[in-house]
Amino acid sequence: MVGGYDPRGGSRDHGRGPGGKGQGGGGHGGSPGRSGPSGPQVDPTRAKAEQIVKTTGVPLDVAMRVAQGRLDLNEAIKHMAQRDEIEGLMSRHGLERALATQIALGQADLQLVLRRRRVDAHLAEHRNRDVLDAAAGSGVELTIGVHGRQLRRVKVLATRAYEIEVLDLETGANELIHKTRIKFACDAQGWQKARKSMTWDDRRKARTAEPVMRPQDRYGCSNRRLGEACDQKADVVAVTLEGESFAGQVSYVARWEFGVRTKAGTDVVIFRHALDDFRE
Repeated sequence: MVGGYDPRGGSRDHGRGPGGKGQGGGGHGGSPGRSGPSGPQVDPTRAKAEQIVKTTGVPLDVAMRVAQGRLDLNEAIKHMAQRDEIEGLMSRHGLERALATQIALGQADLQLVLRRRRVDAHLAEHRNRDVLDAAAGSGVELTIGVHGRQLRRVKVLATRAYEIEVLDLETGANELIHKTRIKFACDAQGWQKARKSMTWDDRRKARTAEPVMRPQDRYGCSNRRLGEACDQKADVVAVTLEGESFAGQVSYVARWEFGVRTKAGTDVVIFRHALDDFRE
């Protein structure tokens, strides 16, 4: 081999650059070549989360927690459904979040909550309703049941704290009647219809009775009980101390009285101090 000549393939320096290194960097004996960029790397956790979003509709942050194994998917869906239900209850019924949450979790009954709210609203609206005051203001004639088995047709002239002044339309005389002596009242024009719905209670029909003066000694019938009967339009029977019995539905509840709408469509007002039984 002369002058660097290699009879097998030319110069020994052929294909080498300075320093004897291959110019291409990828020939035999050189360093392995590096491939160019192949595109952005895909995060497998995020990809899984995005797939969960597509298939279930859960928010991405929730899906990420599921993809990371920090949250069970079924629990996440259940939680979202409860949240939507709570928001719906608050929107539809005007409930506070705490109460709506109790209902959504099954810890409170929606229908019972709504009924109590309706009853409370009714009681607040009718609390001060007074048939005697209304009659005194309007001049409408009333038929009233008075202790001693008296049935009187009167015009209320004035009301006082414990008495009413009336004009007896049969005798023409003015009279003061203590309120506790009045058992019931009805519009005089509607009394004949209402009377057809009145019966006598067997245990009380043969007796007369005096008013019960002390509130603690009277028959107990709460606002809630009367109000719920009114709200449910329940068929009821109200019985006075002297046995007059009126069947129908409670039409309103006030502090001192409540109305019973008879099957004839006429309201009879029962004074609560004169009530001796209330059946549903």
